[in-house]
Amino acid sequence: MIAIISDIHSNLEALTAVLEDIKNRKIKKIVCLGDIVGYGANPNECVEIIRKLKCKCVAGNHDYYVLGKESLDALNTYGVIAILWTKNIITEENLSFLDSLPLIIEDKIKNKKVVFSHANPKYPKLWEYLFPDYVDDVFDCGDLIFVGHSHIPFVNSETENILLHRGVVYLEDDKKYLINPGSVGQPRDRINKASYCIFDTKNFKIEIVRVEYDIKKAYEKIVKSGLPEFLGERLFLGI
Repeated sequence: MIAIISDIHSNLEALTAVLEDIKNRKIKKIVCLGDIVGYGANPNECVEIIRKLKCKCVAGNHDYYVLGKESLDALNTYGVIAILWTKNIITEENLSFLDSLPLIIEDKIKNKKVVFSHANPKYPKLWEYLFPDYVDDVFDCGDLIFVGHSHIPFVNSETENILLHRGVVYLEDDKKYLINPGSVGQPRDRINKASYCIFDTKNFKIEIVRVEYDIKKAYEKIVKSGLPEFLGERLFLGI
């Protein structure tokens, strides 16, 4: 069993709730698909938790923004403000950790090539979004491809969209799949519960899980920190 988490975005309340759910399910292995920081009020705490987990983790575009590895031109005003705020408070140790993260991790599970990436792994530095209705040519990259970035949980095969938002899918041996676990810290599918997925390697199935967390507390921290209030308001709406 592997829990795949992504797009934490400095939301400590959502991250701790998801990790508690993972613990309760007795899942030991975790993979993180990046964007640990950005938007929320607890970047250092979230990075430190991921560091302590010693889990496999790739870098996301917001991690790169904080590192100064990418221009902020692609971000909206709220995103820019959050990145500049994060850069001002993040520790050198946490920056060093983010800087150590690869863009892609590949594995072999049940003779399947499994790829973990934040965005489209075919062009990882372009930070291309993949959506339920837009998968580009990603299936060239592997048999099971896990991506984040869009904040929308889904499971696609090469021919169809199979699952959105939450639920269980049994994977067929002769098909390739694109899986997005959704966002832990800033869901954008109009469901305000944190999202992650479980890859059951024994029974060869994917479960998208939604977890309630203390949104009010996350919102209050954002406002108190001086970040734009909208970044807290959107958490209630799941946008």
